[in-house]
Amino acid sequence: MDEFNRRFRHIACAALVREKVDDLAAQVLLAMLDAECQHGTCVQQERSAPILERDIAQRLHVINTAPHRIRETLSVLAADTSELISSINGNHGGGTYCVNMKRIVDLIKIKEVEAVVRGRFGGPACRIFRLLLLKRNLEQKQIAEMAMIPIKDTRELLYKLLKAEYVQMQEVARTVDHAPSRTFYLWHVDIVRVVEQVGQELFRAASNLRCRLMYEMSKRSETFSILELIQVDRFKGNSPKIAFTSCQRHNLHHIRHIAAALELSLMQIDELIMIFHVM
Repeated sequence: MDEFNRRFRHIACAALVREKVDDLAAQVLLAMLDAECQHGTCVQQERSAPILERDIAQRLHVINTAPHRIRETLSVLAADTSELISSINGNHGGGTYCVNMKRIVDLIKIKEVEAVVRGRFGGPACRIFRLLLLKRNLEQKQIAEMAMIPIKDTRELLYKLLKAEYVQMQEVARTVDHAPSRTFYLWHVDIVRVVEQVGQELFRAASNLRCRLMYEMSKRSETFSILELIQVDRFKGNSPKIAFTSCQRHNLHHIRHIAAALELSLMQIDELIMIFHVM
């Protein structure tokens, strides 16, 4: 299981880098992470051990990539404002780099949280959420101006996000009586708290989907019993003694469609649970 978790973490990190940079950058990152694990220090800490550029190039020789392209890709990754990797120094073997593993994992989780916010509350709410992640402690008017959203809509979205606990509000009173007219209301995002909350919501969503699947299957238990009898007869080489009615055939088609949709959703949620609870 540890090996599976490690590989899942590496693939997820490479997918983020592929999205932000390109495919070669993702392969370079995977080579760095695999080198770390083969030396017995699998990346779970904030940063990997230093890795020489020439060692990275040796691991990528199977894809016939010119050394200068690897060097250029490493420079792009090191210069990226997301701080995906860090350049330590240069020597006769080329530069030395390390992977900022915690930073990449944090970016993956933030990306998934933003997707949840967009899915539940829409694009403008996601824009507000991103703004508060970047700026922190903004007043409602500032948020409306910077996000380019009407003040009324901004107010409604902020309180929806507050109710769902995706954003937080802090009162800063200018007087001891805390009069609303003399109080600042500053909005911010506690990303650690939000990530933890989304992780718990995913467990609840997975549980609800499994319950729904079991319920749908139990509703059509008679149809499944008939199907089982037909399959037993066919397995024995006999002609089925019973057959589906048109209504039962419709039920079977319907439950197969529902089960496929629910199982696909479960697979997607299970992958997100891995991101929030294993990485």
